[in-house]
Amino acid sequence: MLSAGSLAAAAAAPVSRDDPESSDPGRRPISTAAGSAVVVTANPLASSAALRVLKNGGTAADALVTAQAVLAVVEPQSSGLAGGGFLLYWDSQQQNLEVLDGREVAPQRSRPGDLLTPIGDPLPWREATARLDAIGIPGTVALLWEAHQQFGRLSWARSLQPAIQLASDGFLPSPRLLRSISLAQRIGAGHNQAFTALYLPGGKPPPADQAFRNPLLGRTLEALAQRGGADFYRGTLARQILREMATLQAGDPDFRGWNPTDLSSYAVLRRQPLCSEQLKHQICTMPPPSSGGMGLLQTLALLNQTTDLPGSSAADPQTWRQLARAQAWADADRLYWVHDPIDGGGPAAALLNPTYIQDRAKTMQAKPTKAPTPGLPPGIGRYPYGRPDKGREQGTTQVTIVDKFGNIASYTSSVETVFGSRHLVAGMVMNNQLTDFAFAPRINDQPVANRRLPRRRPMSSMAPTLVFRQGQPVLALGSPGGRSIPHLLSRVLLASLTWNESPQRSVGLPHLSSRGQRLVLEQDPPIPWPLPLDQLQTSDQPARQQRVGSGTALVQKINGGWHGAADPRREGTALALP
Repeated sequence: MLSAGSLAAAAAAPVSRDDPESSDPGRRPISTAAGSAVVVTANPLASSAALRVLKNGGTAADALVTAQAVLAVVEPQSSGLAGGGFLLYWDSQQQNLEVLDGREVAPQRSRPGDLLTPIGDPLPWREATARLDAIGIPGTVALLWEAHQQFGRLSWARSLQPAIQLASDGFLPSPRLLRSISLAQRIGAGHNQAFTALYLPGGKPPPADQAFRNPLLGRTLEALAQRGGADFYRGTLARQILREMATLQAGDPDFRGWNPTDLSSYAVLRRQPLCSEQLKHQICTMPPPSSGGMGLLQTLALLNQTTDLPGSSAADPQTWRQLARAQAWADADRLYWVHDPIDGGGPAAALLNPTYIQDRAKTMQAKPTKAPTPGLPPGIGRYPYGRPDKGREQGTTQVTIVDKFGNIASYTSSVETVFGSRHLVAGMVMNNQLTDFAFAPRINDQPVANRRLPRRRPMSSMAPTLVFRQGQPVLALGSPGGRSIPHLLSRVLLASLTWNESPQRSVGLPHLSSRGQRLVLEQDPPIPWPLPLDQLQTSDQPARQQRVGSGTALVQKINGGWHGAADPRREGTALALP
């Protein structure tokens, strides 16, 4: 029998497609808070700034603007103004769930083969991340501006002031930020002089005991505060961004560049939430172009078909094994079918059809050793796409906020790889989200669903989520974690909604992730495994232990009050008003 000690422990890699940002070493207490309003972010400076906004009468939208602006300064490796994201916002007064898509888009001069070598092979991933062709038109500022215009109560300029002050006056860099700078150096950061001058002065990360400043980012934030979010896309700041991109283009003749219309035509899209009845609750999450929401809901649906969930607990090995299988089969569907619905709605509803889920679960159970393949949902008689390799999705952050008015924001944003493309423009870390497209646009003479085309949004795994009972929200959450995001969230929701674990234990219990023919079991989780690990080993799926860099931000309603918990695997902090 396999013992826990004999499980292989994976060596830490600079960047993994499944573990894009490693968990922090050591164990810290799980940050929790409870009250009438709660904010959970990935950094204590962002949480405290957002809480002050709530204390001053701001809404969850006001606090979100503040939190993301501060994160752009103090956690630039994960998110920022030149990234993109998705927002689920519960408008308590209107009793309505809004979905805002602020995902990056491919510029108009994009071509399907932009990330191929001259002979048609996909570029090495590390090289691709640093290419100007990898940078998508950012959506973060547009999303924040639109959310603020519709749901904010305080002034836009006031909401940006904490970030402006931190960028200008400086802050002590956190241990995680310094580790991320070293990681970016290992991946490769020498292609951008502005990046190395700011984050690697003298070839080393900045001192931990000295205030770190980003005055160029401070000036960009000042411009946004004075002229509003539209300035990023159609004003003075837009012209600065285009000038600086043109300067970078001069050093990369293969890059076709951006034009003014790329920025001025950017639009936040309002989408319908993807909802499904699972775990005796209505769970609503992000629809395509994110595949994370579909993966989350399919995982829970398949698990429900194959497991006695009411009789399960965190100590039940069968539930964990079935969760891993459900993750893998859900991945096979989402990574094949999901893409930007700009040229057609896609089979999202059909992939959650109860009859389809039942048939899929039967196949999964009948052939437990079979490698999962995508299914044919109702109404589709053939496989229209080529099957690409699994992609990577890297630097990401999660903000979850509930205000005293009952409004809720669940927001996931990203710049992709750690520090995105490692290019700086106007002090901002530029994303490399276009590496989320399939590098090869055709496979075996079939188009890939998630292929790169002008004005398209690349598939994502981000999955901000709200949970409802009897029509009212009772839980909000999300997490970074790259391709593993739906794996992480399915385990957290299972703990919260079925095992009735506290928010603290729900975020701290171990993670498990099915990755192809390998089962990853979290090494040194914040809360120890509640069962012997040899009980999770199966003959068809070898297991190994490794750290998991999740960053769940969870807020849950318990006995009439809101309780928040921040994932201790990062620097997350939960704060509350009485």
